[in-house]
Amino acid sequence: MRYILLIALMAIAFSCSDSKTDNNSTKDSTNLVSGIDSTQLGNLDLKYKFIKGQKITYIIKTLSSTSQELYSDSSVKQKVNQTVEYKVRLTVNDVDSNKSAKISVLMESIKVDGVINGQHIAYDSKYIQSTQERMMFAQYESLKNKRFMMEIKENGEITSISNVESIVNELISIQNLQKKITKEQKLELKNNFTESALRPLSEQIFRKFPNKKVYKNYSWNEKHNSQFATFQIENIVTFKIGDVEMAKNDSIVVINAGLSINWKGEQNAKDQGMSFYFYDPVVSGDGIVKFNKTSGLISNSNTTTNMEMVTDISGVDEKNAPFKAKRVDITKNTNIVTLVN
Repeated sequence: MRYILLIALMAIAFSCSDSKTDNNSTKDSTNLVSGIDSTQLGNLDLKYKFIKGQKITYIIKTLSSTSQELYSDSSVKQKVNQTVEYKVRLTVNDVDSNKSAKISVLMESIKVDGVINGQHIAYDSKYIQSTQERMMFAQYESLKNKRFMMEIKENGEITSISNVESIVNELISIQNLQKKITKEQKLELKNNFTESALRPLSEQIFRKFPNKKVYKNYSWNEKHNSQFATFQIENIVTFKIGDVEMAKNDSIVVINAGLSINWKGEQNAKDQGMSFYFYDPVVSGDGIVKFNKTSGLISNSNTTTNMEMVTDISGVDEKNAPFKAKRVDITKNTNIVTLVN
């Protein structure tokens, strides 16, 4: 369960956004619009078009691979490969005068297929699971056939996620925690699950766009913070307008995405008599987002992140003998989003 949940929650790349920074410096401005047909690539307005009563279906597929290798007198390796597929049905309940929408989100189906250290795992939400399987796949069991609400602006900014109580109650019930969990713990679980699972999934479907018209080669940054080991990491996702593709009567804006990081924190740490040295974290990412300007929806996206962390470990073993080891963690996540109808 630990590995499954870890991978599920790491599938947030190119999603969360806490701040925005335009990235069009003066020295680059002369190359932004040269040779561009302004009727197609100038003054692009990236706005979502919500219609009350509209029903939208997306498939979100996350492909994850994680390996951890420990080198000492011998080598120990753990490896996880997993594919998670969500079918998400959206209903636009209301659209206000500012063109912001209230949307109901239904997790219509969830499928998991993976291998953990050579052992195959599988999950399909359409089947009734045993008590043990419900515990193992608690995150997905709590989501299946459940609805929650979101409020979203015309530019794709998700301002709130609500009505998640039934999901949290199901998660608590699966783990038999009804009599053990306090109100404060339940609220903390609700907030953590909303921000670590529901929001990242939702932001795969609704990317936040600039509040002004853009053009070819226009770029902007979205930043969010995370923590890994002893490091505070600032994730910087850069989006850049590419071309406009014509498909039948639709106008598709191609947006290139990239990921870089800034980090700070202590590279040396001690815990329970062991010493750790964390090497510089290595994180990268790239991908493409396609926005259908005609329908005002993302038609598909494909983004990938890579992370590598190397750690030196030293201390004494259970026989009080000194030991040294090196641990290498490598993670790759690919998120594929497809508009079904």
